[in-house]
Formats: sequence, C-alpha cells, structure tokens
Amino acid sequence: MAKIKVILADDHQMFLDGLASLLSQLEDVEVIATANSGKEVMLKLTGLAPDLVIVDINMPVMDGLETTQKIKEKYPHIKVLGLTMENDLQLVTRMLEAGASGYILKNTGKTELELALRQVMKGEPYLSQTISNQLAQNLLRNFQQKNDLEDPLKSLTERELEILKLIALEHSNTEIADLLFISPKTVETHRKNLMRKIEVKNSLGVYKFAVKHKLLEE
Repeated sequence: MAKIKVILADDHQMFLDGLASLLSQLEDVEVIATANSGKEVMLKLTGLAPDLVIVDINMPVMDGLETTQKIKEKYPHIKVLGLTMENDLQLVTRMLEAGASGYILKNTGKTELELALRQVMKGEPYLSQTISNQLAQNLLRNFQQKNDLEDPLKSLTERELEILKLIALEHSNTEIADLLFISPKTVETHRKNLMRKIEVKNSLGVYKFAVKHKLLEE
C-alpha cells in the first residue's frame, strides 16, 4: 500500500521533531521532509511530491497563509492542513479561503491528528473540535441576534417594556415617574430608547405596537 507522503513546516524545531515522531507511528504515513519557513517549503516542493503539507500559520519569511496560497496555485493537487496555537475564527476562515483542507490546533493529540490527516486525504474538510464548537456557538449567536432584530420586542429591557405599556395606557411621563419611583427625565430617556427600538415616532405608534404584540392583555 502506497504511503501518504507528508511535508511538515514549523519554525519551532522541537515541535517539528515531536510532530514528525507522532506521524512516524502511523504505518502508512511517511514524513519526507521538514521545513522552518514557507519559503523553505516552496523550495522543497520543486524536488519532492508530497500528498499533504502540514503548515504552521505563524512562520517567518513566508507565513502559513501565503504558503498555502502559493502551494494551491502551483500544486493544486497537494492537500494543506493548517496548524496553529490560535483558535482565531478569522484566521481559520482566511486559511480555508486560501485553499487549506483543514485546520487543527497545536495541542491536538495523536488521535485527532490522525483523524484530521485521513479525513483531509479523503478530500473532506477537517476542523479541530475546539474550532468546530466555536463556529457552532458563533452561528447560534448570530441566529439569535438575527431573531432579535426581526422581533424588536426581544430588544426591549424589562424597564422599557414596563414603560411602553404605561405609555400605551396614556400615562404621562410624570405619572409614569410617580408609579415607578423614578424621575421624569429617566422616563423620557427610556421613552426615546424604546421608541427607537420599536421604530415608532409617537405615543400612537407605541399603542399600536402594544396592541399588535398583545401587551395590554397581560
């Protein structure tokens, strides 16, 4: 069975040696070269034919992002797996846009490293579990924010909601201030903020909003 030929690139020699040692434990994987910079990777590619390049994002002379772009431009068949200490989603996105097939963290263990390598070699993308979780959290957060924008009611604070109902019931700022034990000036500030959030211009608009959302039935 043909071995998967790999070039490793990292500017920290001790880490590079450790990574090479881990991969040497896989029978069907062969580390054919190592490099300490992106420039060195490109030089080695002129005489070698790896299946995969595992490249550190932060390297001198030519960083992992630029190296990935150049590899994919010149050798589009070679897979690239990004490697870094940082779980920076912007950096992940830029690496994937540059053509990387996956992205793993340097604290990845042997099991996940092997999983990433094999998945990438099958033509499937791979992101470390930590990054995948972070992406999922961001998607959920963005979805929630989108829902909040679509439903202005969710953007109101408890105090704003309280004042909105009182405005809809035709109470003046002074009356609301007395009922809630706050100053009329504070009421006016809340009034302006809530009207901006629900996008109305006057008390009639507040009343219509309250009726639409059945706030006066509570």
